[in-house]
Amino acid sequence: MKLFVHHDATGAIHSIVTVHAPERVGLMLTPAPGLFVAEIEGTKVKPGVPDVEELRKIAKTHEVATPNRCKLTKKK
Repeated sequence: MKLFVHHDATGAIHSIVTVHAPERVGLMLTPAPGLFVAEIEGTKVKPGVPDVEELRKIAKTHEVATPNRCKLTKKK
């Protein structure tokens, strides 16, 4: 199961999205204006349908420590 969060520039989590997807599948979720999307690694959620209370606890007790950064490179 993949875990995605919508967060702001301060790292505060606004919502959590879980997706059952194969290992190499990537996707982009459209957040509200001013928010970013990050795939979270290292946080385990029980398999199957996620427990809403478990996700709320994660959102209340965690923040995004390293907001997404990207680097542009010249096309080859």
